[in-house]
Amino acid sequence: MNRRWCKFVQMLFLALLVCTGHIASAETSELSWEYWQTDSPEFSIRGAKTVPAFPKDEGRWRKFNPQFGVAVPEGTHHVWIRVYIPPDTGVDESLFFSTTDQSVQIFLDGVSIYRYGDLGQHAFSYGRKWHLVDLPAWAVGRQLYFQVHSDNIWVLGQFDRIRLDRPAHQIEDVFLYDFPYVSGITALLIFIMLLGVYFFTEKELRDIYLRLIVVLFIFFVWMLSASNLVLLWLDWPVFWWIVELVSSYLIPLSANLLIYSIIDEPYKRKILRLSSVYGLILALAALLEILGQNGLYLMRFCFYPALALCGLVTAYWLWLCYKRGNRRCRSLLVAFGTLSALAVVDGLSSQYRIFGWHTYFVPFGIYTIGFFIVQLILERAAHERYLAELSASLENEVSVVTKRMEVDPLTGAFNRNKFPAATRDFMRISLEIKEPFALIMFDIDHFKNINDTYGHDVGDVVLVGFAQTISAFLDRRHVLIRWGGEEFILLCLHYDGAQAEAFANVIREAVSEAHIHPSDQVTCSGGVAIWYGTAEDTVDHMVKRADTALYQSKENGRNRITCEPDWREHMPPRRAKKPEPQKPCPTGHSEENAKGGRERNT
Repeated sequence: MNRRWCKFVQMLFLALLVCTGHIASAETSELSWEYWQTDSPEFSIRGAKTVPAFPKDEGRWRKFNPQFGVAVPEGTHHVWIRVYIPPDTGVDESLFFSTTDQSVQIFLDGVSIYRYGDLGQHAFSYGRKWHLVDLPAWAVGRQLYFQVHSDNIWVLGQFDRIRLDRPAHQIEDVFLYDFPYVSGITALLIFIMLLGVYFFTEKELRDIYLRLIVVLFIFFVWMLSASNLVLLWLDWPVFWWIVELVSSYLIPLSANLLIYSIIDEPYKRKILRLSSVYGLILALAALLEILGQNGLYLMRFCFYPALALCGLVTAYWLWLCYKRGNRRCRSLLVAFGTLSALAVVDGLSSQYRIFGWHTYFVPFGIYTIGFFIVQLILERAAHERYLAELSASLENEVSVVTKRMEVDPLTGAFNRNKFPAATRDFMRISLEIKEPFALIMFDIDHFKNINDTYGHDVGDVVLVGFAQTISAFLDRRHVLIRWGGEEFILLCLHYDGAQAEAFANVIREAVSEAHIHPSDQVTCSGGVAIWYGTAEDTVDHMVKRADTALYQSKENGRNRITCEPDWREHMPPRRAKKPEPQKPCPTGHSEENAKGGRERNT
């Protein structure tokens, strides 16, 4: 286990080095950025048609780091920025940069060469957008002027991932930058499809599977909206930016709903209280956004500290539950503890601008959810093994019970003395596997006349032939007992009243067609009783009801089967069972007629 952990950490660290190292090496750090700090109030909020004169008596150019934006007075919504294109820049190179909630217009020699947005008051965000600006050949050694507008002063003048390079290399970098997102989205789709299969096949854990699917789906939406490649196919910066912000707030909420279903009972109410913190932050963000105050962006300054604090508390509770024996909490701790830590690091970079990483770390941590999914799959496999072992054990118990019984020396059927033990075992098995238990009482018609007419030797031949005919239809779910004289009792596990009656009729027809007596036809009558599944319904009650049904068969003309009339009202509910393919019986009768006469025991 430790070796696998080490390999996983090494692979994750290598992926981080590859992605972050490429971005750092490709960053254009030699560009000098300046913004115009005016001494007069902002005079216009509309986009300019040309570059103003920038007189020295009205302001001055000041250097700034585009990673952090510009410091402007309250109420300022647009700023002028310039950057000098170095002389060693290739004539076929382009300028790449990304912005958040800003409109941009770029001028070269007083002529607008690029524009995004309307540079005016905007009811909604401008979204997150990357820009690829083709530079004319004469841009080398000249100043590019940017007019930038945003209603959000926190992001005004913030440029990320600035590069000067050939357009093909710029697009290649976009694909490389999005590699964690593409791989993460692929993994999420695989996880969701896998859990979907278990959701429809495993009823006991269906609630957990559903909650986990919701978490993964929100992660999928967030990663899709946070990627850059999505803008190549659907260039909707505002839409994807809002989706990214909203889904980032929903991720911890959905994760807490999953944790709530796993964590021990004493901590469930505490998890709900922590969830209310995330819910309150989301509600305030939505309210401020509706009021035009950039709430979805600004409330992330509160969201990340809350995520760090609440994540630590939740991790501690999960650890305590794991120490108390809840094994699922360990895999949850690994998954969401890692994701929470990486999300806080992302917040320090993207929101607080403490350091200059230009990628999200959360996509690398999405694979840790696989630990929890593997835990669920292993539990399911263990449960299936337990059921298989239980089924085998029940089969062995029935077999052992059968072997313990004494055999009637004449017919080969079990002796009546073993009847109480057999019925007791069948009743116990019936309760455990939630399947019905039927008792069929058979009686050979006019057997006394056979003895009186042909003698007891012929009567014994008829008894042996009768028992052998019945035995041809039996398997491990049946126990045939010679009750006395010409009466036999057949115990049937997995049979309700209708199935037992149909099965008894198949046997009755086979007896009438068999050549049991050398010259006369032998027929039989039967009565069926069903166990009610309660301690009050004793074996004696079952035998009495079967005997009453047998008496009705004889009163109605013999050579027929009668089932107790009200068995459906008393029989306990049985477990759902899938239909199995039909198999022919040894005597040529169909499986459908035999009502399962050749099914394997469960």
